[in-house]
Amino acid sequence: MGRRTWCTLTVWALTAWTGAVIGSAGPMDQQTTNDGIYTRAQADGAKAQFDAVCAQCHAFKVALKKQANDLPLGDEPFFKKWEGRALDELVTLIVMTMPNDGSAVVNDEEALNLLAYVLQQNGFQAGASPLTKEGAAAVIARPKT
Repeated sequence: MGRRTWCTLTVWALTAWTGAVIGSAGPMDQQTTNDGIYTRAQADGAKAQFDAVCAQCHAFKVALKKQANDLPLGDEPFFKKWEGRALDELVTLIVMTMPNDGSAVVNDEEALNLLAYVLQQNGFQAGASPLTKEGAAAVIARPKT
């Protein structure tokens, strides 16, 4: 087999393999927040921490905001900003910046648990497995009604 043929076959094989890999990770396979990606126990267990660390600035409904600058974790403003984005962006935001007054430190596991609580409060159905770092690749979608 000549060098030119070998190069052509190599390029063809890499192109076919790349297409298969990209095709296998398509949008149809992407988990969303509607796929039961947390457990009820995980969310219930995070309520006390949410109340202590987050609730002062984050209501779930716009009408329940305590101050004008508070950012709701539900309702239209939340979904307008976060719909279509991966949960792991929120995990990073929580770990790196919350609470923004520096009164506490939230680690990755706590952030995942807090997000499970946020999902629960927004009407997303719980599933059989807790939310994990891998599960946080799920895309935020509006809850199915």
